[in-house]
Amino acid sequence: MKKKIISLCLVAALAVVAIAGTSLAYFTDKDAKTNTFTLGNVDIELTEKNWATPAAAVPDVEYAKDPVVTNIGANDAWIRVDVTLSDAAAFTAAAARHQITDLATIFADHDETKWTLAGTPVYDKEADTLTYSYYYNTVLAVDASTEPLFTSVTIPAVFDNDDMEAIGADFTIDVTAHAIQTADSYSTVAGAFANYGE
Repeated sequence: MKKKIISLCLVAALAVVAIAGTSLAYFTDKDAKTNTFTLGNVDIELTEKNWATPAAAVPDVEYAKDPVVTNIGANDAWIRVDVTLSDAAAFTAAAARHQITDLATIFADHDETKWTLAGTPVYDKEADTLTYSYYYNTVLAVDASTEPLFTSVTIPAVFDNDDMEAIGADFTIDVTAHAIQTADSYSTVAGAFANYGE
């Protein structure tokens, strides 16, 4: 009889544990959240609709050159355009000889209300280049285009044979456009490029 009571007690205790274990399962839960980010992109196109490479550039002749940036990506963007002159030492020496203090004057119809010169031009001694960087003053919306940075280039009329020979026959003006997706962390084009770097 005593063994029966102990056995019944053990069965009852196991039943309580089984019920408690089952009821504990009703008080547990698990949940997960998946946050989907739709990634955009920044994509620009640089065009010069009216540019035609001259056979031999000469002073005092206006050559059509009209860099325009178009936003063909999925996000609004801040824009910077770099204009790099080759043979910079000879070009700046010729300009200085003729009292030309700002080489940017070779670019015609530059609209300062649309484009701002970003600091002073940067001379790269090793490459012998001089780079002017310009910020587009407003956000460039998707599918929109900037106004031309300038519309033409003219080698100064005062440059003579010695100047042109020193500059060389392979003088180039390279235009490179950069874009950064807009973000809340910066509200100006200068701030955007300062945060991003290169």
